Amino acid sequence: MGTYLYDQAWERERQRLTALEDLFDDTTRHRLDLLGVGEGWRCLEVGAGAGSTARWLAERVGATGHIVATDLDPRFLSDGPRLKVIAHDILTDDVDTEAYDLVHARALLEHLAERDRALSRMVSAARPGGWVVIEDFHLGGSAGTMFADYFAPAAEVGLYHRVTAAFSAMFTAVGADLTFAPRLPSMLLAAGLRDVRATVFAPVVRGGADAPSFAELSLGFLSGRMAAAGLLTQDEIDRVMASLRDPSSFITPMAMVTAWGRRP
Repeated sequence: MGTYLYDQAWERERQRLTALEDLFDDTTRHRLDLLGVGEGWRCLEVGAGAGSTARWLAERVGATGHIVATDLDPRFLSDGPRLKVIAHDILTDDVDTEAYDLVHARALLEHLAERDRALSRMVSAARPGGWVVIEDFHLGGSAGTMFADYFAPAAEVGLYHRVTAAFSAMFTAVGADLTFAPRLPSMLLAAGLRDVRATVFAPVVRGGADAPSFAELSLGFLSGRMAAAGLLTQDEIDRVMASLRDPSSFITPMAMVTAWGRRP
């Protein structure tokens, strides 16, 4: 894919992906529940990451259902009852067409320069009447300005803006995009889906948790490159890390835009 900033081989990448799951699994599961995922469904989970959604789907679809979970590097995934894992590139590898009741991807399209092509291929995998559910981050730009209102301590709001701008710049430099997610509903309509709807969820996270947060791990991996590019100073990195570990701090790290539609 070429635009993924993180490294599956990093010793803390599984922990980072699990921290993402902790933030957003409830929102994802609530939406899939409302769409009626259940006994006998065939589901495709694209860019499955650490695998929590794929495993949950495998429980929901019962003995007659089936889940295919894909990732470019599926090292954190494993086969299980009703769950098949494959190494797969959604942009180039073969896709079973009109095969699935649900096609789902979370935090994937933001990393792809060819996101329209990836979405088109995912839509082609859904059966007529099947659902396509796409979730991606919104960070930076106007979102960063809004989320700064929730940042504490208030004295560090300027630093928050610098950090969100640094993340956006890092993504933009490789052809990824942390600001495109508000366009997801329009993209789904343009891809030919019906009954398109969307929601936005933005968690407010308290600092000082026992385990490092998703924001802390994500910044930790990229901090050296941000400093080398002149996007943040080492002092700024140290200050935001201290804030993320402070129980009196709060941060809204990003919003998750969830958009869904049904294939005609």
